[in-house]
Amino acid sequence: MSTPTAQAVAPDPPRLAAADMAARLTAPFARGADRLPLVVVGTAVAPYDFQLHTAQFGVAPRPLYILQARHDVPAGTTVTFGVRGGPALSLPLPDGLTAGTSVPLPDGTGILTGIQSGLAGGQEEWWRLTALLGTMGRLLWAVGWERDHLRRQLARTAAQRSLAHAQGAHLDRNGAGLGVVRAPGETDEAYRRRLTVARRWTLPTPAGLTAALNDAVGPIDGVADPLVLDDTNAELRRGLLPLRVAPLDLLPGQSVDVLGTLGADLRRPPGEEIFHPGFLVALSPFAADSRPLPGTPQPLLVQPVVAAAIARLNLFTSRSVVHAGYDPSAADARATGRAVLLSHDTVPSSRIAALAHWSGFDLVTHRTDGLVYAECAPGELLGMDTAGGTLPVDGTITLSVRPLVPPPGSLVRWYVLRCGAGRGELAGPTEGTSVVLRGKAAGRVVVVAELRLADLTLSATREIVVRPVTVADNTAIGADGTLDPDPPPPMPPGEGLHPAFLVRHDDPAHAEYGTDAETHRMRREVAEHLDGLIALVPAATTGKLVVRRDLSATAGQLAKEARELRLSHPGLPLGTLGALAHRAGFTYVRVAGGVVTVAQEHQDPVRVTAPGLFRDILPTGTTVPLTVTPSPAEIGAAGLLGWSTGDGAAALLTTAPAAMSVRGEHGGPAWVQASYRVGDKPGAYQFTVRLRPELTGHTLPPATRSLIVSLLDGLRPLGVEVVTRLLPGGNP
Repeated sequence: MSTPTAQAVAPDPPRLAAADMAARLTAPFARGADRLPLVVVGTAVAPYDFQLHTAQFGVAPRPLYILQARHDVPAGTTVTFGVRGGPALSLPLPDGLTAGTSVPLPDGTGILTGIQSGLAGGQEEWWRLTALLGTMGRLLWAVGWERDHLRRQLARTAAQRSLAHAQGAHLDRNGAGLGVVRAPGETDEAYRRRLTVARRWTLPTPAGLTAALNDAVGPIDGVADPLVLDDTNAELRRGLLPLRVAPLDLLPGQSVDVLGTLGADLRRPPGEEIFHPGFLVALSPFAADSRPLPGTPQPLLVQPVVAAAIARLNLFTSRSVVHAGYDPSAADARATGRAVLLSHDTVPSSRIAALAHWSGFDLVTHRTDGLVYAECAPGELLGMDTAGGTLPVDGTITLSVRPLVPPPGSLVRWYVLRCGAGRGELAGPTEGTSVVLRGKAAGRVVVVAELRLADLTLSATREIVVRPVTVADNTAIGADGTLDPDPPPPMPPGEGLHPAFLVRHDDPAHAEYGTDAETHRMRREVAEHLDGLIALVPAATTGKLVVRRDLSATAGQLAKEARELRLSHPGLPLGTLGALAHRAGFTYVRVAGGVVTVAQEHQDPVRVTAPGLFRDILPTGTTVPLTVTPSPAEIGAAGLLGWSTGDGAAALLTTAPAAMSVRGEHGGPAWVQASYRVGDKPGAYQFTVRLRPELTGHTLPPATRSLIVSLLDGLRPLGVEVVTRLLPGGNP
């Protein structure tokens, strides 16, 4: 090994790992592993040369200088070297350089003559210089650098775990373990105080977080607890669009169940507990074309639930062709009339199979022979025709069972059940395939038809609405027919609907609103029911509907919320108009004081629609635009629009600026929600931090505001956003 011309005057740091490994090499590797320790005295490097290496090995070396730290080096340190016959060399050191670790000087550096770093004391107290004279030495240094670094880190690890002893970058690492980052320009002491707060804080309640913030920030302008945390959620107005994602085509051999699951061997719907072929119905020639397969029983009979599904199928396409229905010898659900075999003259079987799924069949299979097997889960065997399901008070309707001619020996009995305020009675016989129902009081009644055939009992239940013909003066009626109910409750204090969500109702051909333009503005649900009322007014009625809002200072809360109107009509008695308003769906109708007062229960004012869909069925892989009413342009700065959806059956896509679309991903139920966040309150998973009211007008110094923001970033619960725009003195 080459020798220096002088001795080191400072204690050596730990040996370089490269030196340890070089000592274990055999003689053939001696030339490549040779090294020369240099002597540093003050700011000078003692003279040296490489003559011994040249004489011993016969070649001149190409040295690589290694600078090793004897102590932990302060961040931002730069070492400057004097080089014989050339300009000085500056070497910026990486932050966090610890005792025993080293850095290389640039390759090709000449003979060193001096060293300066700006650190107090002689440079020999801070540094050790070594020249690696061969390629093996360079390789050993590269391999052993990590060992040098870890040797010092192992000694420091135990001490750095203590918050009281950690400093500088190590204190930052301590804070990183707590999720608390040092603020720009923050001293070790201030940062350590924040970390102490973070360590003791465990429960992320608003009160606990506020106390931790105020303890760390300290008094501001004489106020001991200057910060207030507000996690009251902003007013949220939402609209929901339920969707059903379904395949557009079904490949041969493929099946789909009621949930939209695709497969080749899906689980079939459960079988029926009760069945009698006498309750099957023949398919109407207006619903489907019958072309029975050879050997199929005729006429084509099915259960009522299948007939209803085929009727829905006609909504999506022209009449389909039914090849098989009830067949007691079949091995599938056709044995009880719950399944059919379908095709179509013009629509491919793959599409007919998908449309059958859309229509409500619970299991659909596209058979390899080109026919479509469509099966329904067990449904009602006994049906009921209700003639529209409504009748006036003192009016009558005829109810009948389906099939109208049940099997011989059947006995049908009818019952009327009370359901709230509604009243009805059977006029005449209560047995037989049909009865007459008379309405007695407005509201809903339940009618039950029960059929008994030997040990078989079937029933059909329907709800019938009895509507009033008139509403007496000084009388109110609720949506369920209850007389003199309480009006709808007002919205809670502070939750009134923002005026931006009101709509303008303008139908000058049928309504007269007076001279105040505010009469046109009302809640969306009120406007929709008002449209329904206008449609119910007989066309031959003279005059227009008079619409008024109580806009006076003494108006009731419902009027102030635009949920109450006062109506009259020159061509209709008030009682008749009140009955029509009840029929139109208003929650509360009162006839008194020469007007009909209508009020409506609060409903979310946002509507979401997908104009490109039919019956809200979204084909898999199809993207359709969404429309929200009111639009963001109508709401303006009053609300912030957000979109959400469910568990992955559908996905939201931004297809253009300010345009949202939905795409069907896989079969199953789905939904899309649009919501407006109104006001300056925080939204879900947000809280706002501000100064106390007594500090109004106070401007925070940049350092204090930066400290607060850093505290919030470190202490906030995971997944919660902090709103700081109300803190004066900086950016949000």
